[in-house]
Amino acid sequence: MKTGWLWDRKITEKRARNILASPENKQFISLASILLARNNSPKEVLGRYLSPENFCRYWTRIKKRMRTDSWNNPRIEFWQAIYESIREKLKRKGVMVKFPAGPRRADKFYHTVSSQIKTLRKKREMTQKELARKMGISQQIISRIESGQHNISLGILKKIVDKLDGQIKFEITP
Repeated sequence: MKTGWLWDRKITEKRARNILASPENKQFISLASILLARNNSPKEVLGRYLSPENFCRYWTRIKKRMRTDSWNNPRIEFWQAIYESIREKLKRKGVMVKFPAGPRRADKFYHTVSSQIKTLRKKREMTQKELARKMGISQQIISRIESGQHNISLGILKKIVDKLDGQIKFEITP
């Protein structure tokens, strides 16, 4: 029987390392999320499996994948702190850890939706922390959503509005 973080995977450690060295590999995000969910040693993870640059560049996607299992929430908080620390170190060295931002065509739309969420939350006299607790996410995510910095799915939008006892009305016009 295998031990370690790959105990239930039909993959060798060598193959896992090859995948984690290649962000373009379609298994990269899922394998990285399993690694971070099962390992709490930054030295081992960043020294043996993931480069600090790839960890920082893909952290948002890895974190999103980890969020599919609520058991990972404490791990996500742990790795978020590691991410912030590593990102600062890389930034001081002049290493770019974010992909260049493309044009944001939907800025006005994001702003409209996010300000409506914020208005509804305040109307319900609820703090960001209270809403986050109801949704099972962090207050920081609510803050990013309300500032238009976090692109949310329609499912998440519905969940937010439901937790705020609100309604969604869309009108799409030519």
